[in-house]
Amino acid sequence: MAINVDTVYQTVQALANKEQRGYLTPQEFNLFAIQAQQDIFEQYIYDLNAVKLRARQMGIEGVNRELGDSVQVIMDKFRETTGVTVGFANVAGGTDLPVGRTGRIFATDDNGIRKTLRLIDPDEIQDLLASRWHAAAFDEFVYFEDGNRRIQVWTGTGQVTTGITCENIVGRPPLVYWGYTIVNEKPLWDPGSSQNFGLPLAEQADVVINILKLAGISIEDPELLSAAAREEQLNIQQENK
Repeated sequence: MAINVDTVYQTVQALANKEQRGYLTPQEFNLFAIQAQQDIFEQYIYDLNAVKLRARQMGIEGVNRELGDSVQVIMDKFRETTGVTVGFANVAGGTDLPVGRTGRIFATDDNGIRKTLRLIDPDEIQDLLASRWHAAAFDEFVYFEDGNRRIQVWTGTGQVTTGITCENIVGRPPLVYWGYTIVNEKPLWDPGSSQNFGLPLAEQADVVINILKLAGISIEDPELLSAAAREEQLNIQQENK
């Protein structure tokens, strides 16, 4: 379920008025709403890369542990975002990643089981292949990045170029817009000309907070920024209960 743009609009106006900071025009709200949604969506991408990097540093990428679960949580956010498609795509020739953003990369073993690949440094592959004993005992799939949107997949027996797939993330949420008509010199919400947020409903509180922050920065109002900070802290406390 998407976030209703009018619900966010009314909440933001109520919080701004509560702090006696005035009124956001529909034009201002729409600009801040677009930016807030984009910031949160881009954070998904940053979080995905950060979790994968942590897993690599800890040597557990491709292992079903807590960090693997974190990747799944982020991928679920992508799946619940309107305008974004998440699926599996082939890695052409086992080397060329498809268009879009890439999640986890997989290889299919001789038993038809799909395994998550572990990202390593190219030097590690060279050291492995230089030792016949280590290469013979090495039965997992690994990969390293080989330029822009290119990878190489290896096992102890050599490079693998078939059966390589990846989680593929395509698209981004549509532009959000609070549509309105003027009635008695005041803007009145028009659902027919509005576009809801594309983010998951669970992000509604963060959307409100981000819009308040952007509004506070725009008008250089420290009190409105403080109000956003208080709402953010309350949201964190509720999530941690």
